[in-house]
Amino acid sequence: MGEKSNSSERWLTAHHDPLASLYTFGSCMALADLHGDGDSKLIIADLGTGAYNMKLKVYKGTNLMSENTLIDLPTGVITFHMDTTEPRVPGQFGSAPQNSNVKKIFKNLCGCGIWELHLHLQKLKAILQTLEVNPTEFDAWNQARDELLDVSMLYEILDSLRQEVGECGLTTRSQRFLMCHDHASQLTFLEQHKGFLLKRQTVVTCFSTLKKSYAEDDAISCLVLGTESANIFILDPEAFTILNSYNDSRGASNPPG
Repeated sequence: MGEKSNSSERWLTAHHDPLASLYTFGSCMALADLHGDGDSKLIIADLGTGAYNMKLKVYKGTNLMSENTLIDLPTGVITFHMDTTEPRVPGQFGSAPQNSNVKKIFKNLCGCGIWELHLHLQKLKAILQTLEVNPTEFDAWNQARDELLDVSMLYEILDSLRQEVGECGLTTRSQRFLMCHDHASQLTFLEQHKGFLLKRQTVVTCFSTLKKSYAEDDAISCLVLGTESANIFILDPEAFTILNSYNDSRGASNPPG
């Protein structure tokens, strides 16, 4: 009995709150010492309903300290040190996949407040610039718009192109069109979208960090972004310029300029 009692004491009782109303994933949670006092806080990107009421929340223990509104669904949250200022408090990066313009760096200033730092927003938008549309895809949609191509032939051309260049090589419009498997839904989709300009934009789907010079826990880290178009960008943590980039179809490349 004594052995069983000692064994049970090694386990911690998990906190259970059925009224917390948090909707999130593992990639949207992070721990960070926001104030440099050695007390880590829990940062959660709450997805809300999935359409609205998205929040960035900070918890101390099980108590909510602060929350900030997010204007789009987050891909995730990650913390990293951007500079060498004292006290050593990290910044947090959050990204939303639905809108490539919604990328934010959150930098703690004081108390439990989070300040949205927009200084690097334009640079992030430049990194995720509009991609070139495949010429075959572009011509197919133009011919379908001008009624030179019926909807079945459009589907056949795009499906063949998907086999050639892969899903990420097509625009979002074509990807969604190829999800329409019956003639009626294909025709409806074509009528709804044929009048709009065809664009191919990439979005951040995942991200991580990479130590820049030293391996210490509070050392400066570079931000590593992965996009839907199979690109990986390594960014300088202060200037947010591209240090290096990689694409699995063409190998490593040097930064532009």
